[in-house]
Amino acid sequence: MKSNINILTISVGMTILSGLPTAANAHGWSEFPSARQNTCYEQGGVWSGTPPNAACAQAKEISGSYPFVQRNEFAKNITDYNNMAAVKAAIPDGTLCYANDPQKKGMGAPHTAWTRTELNTGTFEFVFNPTAPHNPSFWQFYLTKPEADLSKSLAWSDLDLIQTMGNVPVDNGKYRMDVTIPSDRSGDAILFVRWQRDDAAGEGFYNCSDITISGGDTLPPEADLIRGDLYIPQGFVNPEVGDTVKYDIINKYGDVTRSFDIKVDASNVNDWARLLASEINGWHAEFRDGDVFIGDWHEEMSHYMYFQNDPLRNFFNSKDGHASGQISVIDSDNGGIELLTGDIYELVKSDKVVNAGDQVVIAVSEAANLTQTQGSTVSIQNNGTSSILVNTSSITQNETLSFAAHATNSDSVETFTFEVIAGGDQITPPDPKPDENGTWDAATTYLGGEIVSYAGQNWKAQWWIQGGDNPQAAYQKDRWGVWRPVN
Repeated sequence: MKSNINILTISVGMTILSGLPTAANAHGWSEFPSARQNTCYEQGGVWSGTPPNAACAQAKEISGSYPFVQRNEFAKNITDYNNMAAVKAAIPDGTLCYANDPQKKGMGAPHTAWTRTELNTGTFEFVFNPTAPHNPSFWQFYLTKPEADLSKSLAWSDLDLIQTMGNVPVDNGKYRMDVTIPSDRSGDAILFVRWQRDDAAGEGFYNCSDITISGGDTLPPEADLIRGDLYIPQGFVNPEVGDTVKYDIINKYGDVTRSFDIKVDASNVNDWARLLASEINGWHAEFRDGDVFIGDWHEEMSHYMYFQNDPLRNFFNSKDGHASGQISVIDSDNGGIELLTGDIYELVKSDKVVNAGDQVVIAVSEAANLTQTQGSTVSIQNNGTSSILVNTSSITQNETLSFAAHATNSDSVETFTFEVIAGGDQITPPDPKPDENGTWDAATTYLGGEIVSYAGQNWKAQWWIQGGDNPQAAYQKDRWGVWRPVN
């Protein structure tokens, strides 16, 4: 069953991250050409209703919403990852498009309706969206053979290895590589991509992109955002060590829709602007289809990029020409005010997004009073404590809520926002898998809602988890974490 308690805690100067203790540490998907799970996610209908694409609808019927909830974790840990025999044994024929994860098997089911990206023979720019980049690593690109039967699930014998790449640096939050489609290929095909981390766990990611190949060169993308003001305005006074730089995204109505910040310290005092821009760009690429980008369009490279050595080329770019960005500095010696500390826990759909009716726990480092500064009025409970409840049951439409927290026993302050989804787009996590033996097992994947026993106590999983600390140890570290005691 689904818990209606979601957890958010205030974070200062942190990039968006997964606070869940899972076995997978790197994440991502093929963005161009788009991987199956990402295409289905973007077309909609995966949280409620039926996906408009018949192949995606079939995948949801087989596996529920789980493959889309976990679109960045089509992964397998293979310690002997340089041994292809070991890789093929761990991911046997028929399971390639879902990395042999039974809970995602719908993504490997053959169907004639998979949405295909049109590519020409020759070289194109492959783009991978890493929600958690990791190097060292390497890449392998496979293409189905001309005689491959696409009416059947993908097998290793269907593939030709057409290209390999070594350790590729991240470019403005994305992995970008020039990949060449052989000139003798045409028609429908599958591009199978393996991103393999060079680490002890042997974590590798496997994505299937459905494509149609024709002759000639692939047309480069065009700039699609409206350039606004400079990211760092002229005359801006650089922050000092200890200061916090805050960047607000403001919509056409003047409301703050998202805030980002970074704490300036000795390690980033000369690089804070790039790091903050990377966080802004990465979040909008992952959760807003790239509707905001800090930087500028690069004609020769045919993509947006951040110009680290030329700050006068970095602008606020947005699909909405009336939106804007605003930068400010919170002075470290501003009356001795300190910032509240904490962690970010990602929710099911994206960072800091909840359903209308959920209770959001604001777990701060000391007792604080919470004041709402934006959005329809909601109920605030347990105010003046370190665990404040925000009840969103009064929200009837999609909107962003903003709050300010003021510590009761010090001058510490912090602001934060989260989004509330109401109506047909509500987040619908997959049904929890029934526990098979009643005893916690580090190797078992729990989707949230399962009750297991450990050390003479029953524990309930609050969200997706595999591995990590045992329930008792996890609860001792964080009472608002994934495992909670139940009677």
